[in-house]
Amino acid sequence: MKSKFIAISAVSASFVAIVLIIGAYISFFDVYALLLSSVFVILPLYFNSFKGSFLCYLAGGVVALLCGMGNITSIVFPGYFVFFGLYPIVKFIAINKKFNKYIFFVLGLLWCVASSYGLFFYYTKLLMLPLNDFPDFIIDNIYYFVGAFAVVFYFLYDKTMFFVKILEDKYLKRIIR
Repeated sequence: MKSKFIAISAVSASFVAIVLIIGAYISFFDVYALLLSSVFVILPLYFNSFKGSFLCYLAGGVVALLCGMGNITSIVFPGYFVFFGLYPIVKFIAINKKFNKYIFFVLGLLWCVASSYGLFFYYTKLLMLPLNDFPDFIIDNIYYFVGAFAVVFYFLYDKTMFFVKILEDKYLKRIIR
C-alpha cells in the first residue's frame, strides 16, 4: 500500500512541475498553470497523505523553479509558493481535523487577500512592471480593485477546490484498487 502513496505523490509532483514550467514560459497559460497545479497537488490526499501532498508541493515547485529560472517575471512561481500550492493542502487538513469552517474561511480569505497584495507589490514595486494598460480610474483605485478581486476570487477558488477534490476522489477510486 505504501507504494501507492509514493507513486501517486511522484506522478502528482511531476504534473505540478510540468504545468508550472509551461505556465512560466507561456504567458497566457500562467493563471491556468496556477489553478492546475492546485488540482494536481491534492492528488495524494486521496489516501489522506498530507505528507505526500506537501512533499509533492515542494518537489514539483522546486523542480519547476530550477527548470524555469530564466523567467523571473512570471507570476507562476511566487503565486504557487505563496498561495496556490499550499492552500488546498491546508484546507483539507482543516477539513480532516474538523477545524471550525467559519474561522478557517476567514483565515483563508485573509491569506488570499494578503497574497494578492504581496504579488501586486512584488510585480509593481520590486520588478517595476508598469500599469499603463489600465484606465486612470482603475490606477487611482488599484488597491481597492486588488482587494475586491482577491475576495471574489477566493469565494470561487475555495468552492472549486472542494468540488475538484470530490471529483478526483471519485475518479481515483475507479482507477486505483
